[in-house]
Amino acid sequence: MTTDGEFHTIRRQVDRFAEEGVDVVKVAARPVEDLAERVARATDDRTLAVMLSSVLFESAEIVPGIDRAARACQKHGAALLVDAYHHLNVVPFDVRAMGLEGAFITGGGYKYCQLGEGNCFLRVPAGMRLRPVLTGWYAEFEALEQMHDARVSYASGAGAFAGATYDPTSHYRAAAVFDFHIAHGLTPDRLRAISVRQVGLLEREFAALDVDPSVARIEPVPPDRRAGFLAIRTARAFDLARALRQRAVFADARGDILRLGPAPYVSGEQIRAAIATLSRLIT
Repeated sequence: MTTDGEFHTIRRQVDRFAEEGVDVVKVAARPVEDLAERVARATDDRTLAVMLSSVLFESAEIVPGIDRAARACQKHGAALLVDAYHHLNVVPFDVRAMGLEGAFITGGGYKYCQLGEGNCFLRVPAGMRLRPVLTGWYAEFEALEQMHDARVSYASGAGAFAGATYDPTSHYRAAAVFDFHIAHGLTPDRLRAISVRQVGLLEREFAALDVDPSVARIEPVPPDRRAGFLAIRTARAFDLARALRQRAVFADARGDILRLGPAPYVSGEQIRAAIATLSRLIT
């Protein structure tokens, strides 16, 4: 089970499963207010796994009450995978407080963690003993000297999901970035406060343009329910993102959504200049 609001990483895989005859149930992602509750109600003893995001990648909407889906998965023996990519380091994420101790959680460091390419993770629940099909030889690295039969062996815990030999350079860069965050007091709470202020400024500056809603409009999300970017719905999303980049404003687009997501080091003056640039392109 998944939703129709997942990023392509999940969407592509589950659609491929469906092509092979796996029964895939997609729950409507909106309205997001009761998404977790609807997923929980749809989960039953036939459910093998549930995959959903804690923040929707198109609109930056925070999905509330994921603990309800977690409890339903626990009740029915289904695995829960939470995609936290658009949550980490822009909205505080507490595994215990969110009731996700029994969940698999995945995310990456490319955006809000500022780690650059080559950094992602899978959090595996404590005590989990699975034999995943697609792994690398590192998944049995700790047991190589004890291999005595033809049955494929696995490391314990998260090691069972390991890949193979790779270039770890990006991890050193990531460690340095996190050291920088600590040195400058960039805690999750402080990063959240910075993000709320920046995205709020983006919203006010765009609203002041008084753009025809049929041309472009802000996705209506309450500030306390919005994560790290402002979503603007427009049929010209990809063209605008391309034109903005040509003018040194780095935005992106997903479908008909233009996404504006400032990093913590972006100043208020730069945000105003970005909206002024967008104004010249859109009005």
